[in-house]
Amino acid sequence: MGRKINLTKQRILEAAKLAFSKKGYEGVSIDEIAQLANVRKSLIYYYFPSKEVLFEEVWVNSINELENELFGENENESNYAVKIKNFLRRYIDFLTSKKAISELIRREKTNILDHETWKNAKKRYESFLSKIEEMISEGKKKKYVNENIEPEVATEMIASVDSVPRKTLLRQIEKMLVNVLLKER
Repeated sequence: MGRKINLTKQRILEAAKLAFSKKGYEGVSIDEIAQLANVRKSLIYYYFPSKEVLFEEVWVNSINELENELFGENENESNYAVKIKNFLRRYIDFLTSKKAISELIRREKTNILDHETWKNAKKRYESFLSKIEEMISEGKKKKYVNENIEPEVATEMIASVDSVPRKTLLRQIEKMLVNVLLKER
């Protein structure tokens, strides 16, 4: 029974992620999510007391997935040039392969940062940004990153790459970011 409940909740979360990525938080109703998930509306409310709670869980899960993808294999890499190159490559790969998550983040990150309702979502996204900033700061301390790079500004630039619609352009941006961030070795 527990497995069936988990699968149902997962189906609701997947349907909500898809709906929110296509229409944004404001553009989606619980009825639409229920239809996409092929469940009754009351079942959604059984798991999630409100649309806000559902959205926040979708957001936090999406950022967790993004962060695991970007930092998971990279944690033990000691060469910061390699670490940053791998990070940027995986980020571009993620943006081009995980369309629902990348569209959700692109569409809603401003709302998350500005909206007081989603404190956990905001905290989670800021934590993700901090992790990028820490990686760049550490690379700068270890003399892999150009000394004139401001880690906070570089982080914001990287985080805004999700608004670029074309895969070929994203690859060029990845190369440019590598060239700007890293010192010649």
